Amino acid sequence: MLSDAMRALLDRYALASKALSRSSGERLAREAGQSVEFHDFRPYQSGDELRAVDWRVYARTGRVMTRLYQAERTIDVHVLLDTSRSMSVGGKLPYATGVARLLAYVAHRDARVQVHDITAGRSAAGMGRAALAAAWGALAEAGTGADAPAPVRAIRDFALGLPRVRGAGLALVVSDLFDPLPLRPALLALRARGLDAAFLHVLAADDLDPLPGRLELIDAESGERMLAGPPEVEAYREAAQAFVRRTRGAIRQAGFAHVLMRTDVAPPGSDTVAFERAAFAALRQARVLVPR
Repeated sequence: MLSDAMRALLDRYALASKALSRSSGERLAREAGQSVEFHDFRPYQSGDELRAVDWRVYARTGRVMTRLYQAERTIDVHVLLDTSRSMSVGGKLPYATGVARLLAYVAHRDARVQVHDITAGRSAAGMGRAALAAAWGALAEAGTGADAPAPVRAIRDFALGLPRVRGAGLALVVSDLFDPLPLRPALLALRARGLDAAFLHVLAADDLDPLPGRLELIDAESGERMLAGPPEVEAYREAAQAFVRRTRGAIRQAGFAHVLMRTDVAPPGSDTVAFERAAFAALRQARVLVPR
């Protein structure tokens, strides 16, 4: 499922989440029976407590950095995979499944992990190897279907189906997020359940930059067809870029992470090692993954 080299690399990383660490307004209070340990740095922000600043880092580098701390407690990690029909275009579902497999591997050591698809299918929740095997088994069986709901409704229903336990859960949404409805209801539902979230926004080259010329466009969800010439293709390209900007802005405004992941960078199946490295690099750069 994952190469030995990638497993060894991932063993040195953990998922970053406000459900795990907070500093000065994000810093977890010490709870009975728990300890708090150093987790990571981030640049100082207005409102951070001065006692959280690492002055030794400042003396060495001249950069004012705030220390993040992690409470030793178990959280729930939910990996939500989009299996709507649009994910069948451009190799998005195999790519998304590969990303979900990587995320489940990182999560299984520290958290209760569970894989969901947007038709409400799910693996058994748990920690350790048994939970990882269940998660990977569910991912191996994932396939697109005509009965799959659109992402906004699916994410909203997934979130509202969970108990409200603030700060104890992380949702990792792997989807192209293609939906005529605005994303806001899904984002509000995640916040209402006290979840932290990261959106792994999987898009194909044809989604973002279709080849110029005269084309026949087919809506993967509705089956609707239309002819498009160069002006329409250019208008679509501009609309696709605006969609990504709008989606990224809404997600970040809600306080969640957004990572754009293009399937054409390293398609799974063509070169497994290249795919793993590209996916890992994108997640690390976006700080979805942080060193242990």
